[in-house]
Amino acid sequence: MKPLPTPAPFDPGYDRSSDEPASLATAGIVHDLGNLIQIASAAINIVERSPDMPASHTGPMLQRARACLDHAGTIVRQNVRHLRDRALAGLQCDAAACLADIATLIGAMDETGLILDLDVAPDLPTLRCDPVGLRRALLNLALNARDAMGGNGIVGIEARALAHGEVELRVLDDGAGMSRETLARVFDPFFTTKTDGLGGIGLPMVERFVRDAGGTIAIESEPGIGTTVTLRLQAMEAGR
Repeated sequence: MKPLPTPAPFDPGYDRSSDEPASLATAGIVHDLGNLIQIASAAINIVERSPDMPASHTGPMLQRARACLDHAGTIVRQNVRHLRDRALAGLQCDAAACLADIATLIGAMDETGLILDLDVAPDLPTLRCDPVGLRRALLNLALNARDAMGGNGIVGIEARALAHGEVELRVLDDGAGMSRETLARVFDPFFTTKTDGLGGIGLPMVERFVRDAGGTIAIESEPGIGTTVTLRLQAMEAGR
């Protein structure tokens, strides 16, 4: 995969909340639940179409479907309980565990042409963010990368600790890439180049999650080369 230049961080100081449609949060939940249901359904359909599949294969497939539905249930419970109003300082996230969950969810899709390449540095510090929000963000980015490559190729996810108590997460693909005009609008709610589905929700929701967590997000993309999305999130202070 051809490496892309390190992108400049997106400035989180600009408050987009004033011009976000009121329905963005709800649309984001529907969008993410739709992703999870689609993955679970694909796994169940594979089992249904293969009545002679041995139990050694059907068992893990159904476990992946259950993981997707469990994650969907967590999203629903979180929003019903208004957990988003909890103090950010009380939220902790194991980044490595979240990445392992993403690998499980992507594996449940059973798309033979899609490869997830995880490069996770050992001993990552605990992040100061919502773990459900991070899983949602990473799944959105991984599925966007899948779509950009037409379902075939390598989605790379890298995680490493930085100086000054930050952790960097990068999602890379070598898909179609984006023009400068498209790149300038990727965080605009409901802006999309797709012709079907609920487009224009995933990236704005990722940007909102990162901003709420006090982090930064940057996207570097070139047509015909691919896209790299870089998230930088704060680690918990030592002793917390």
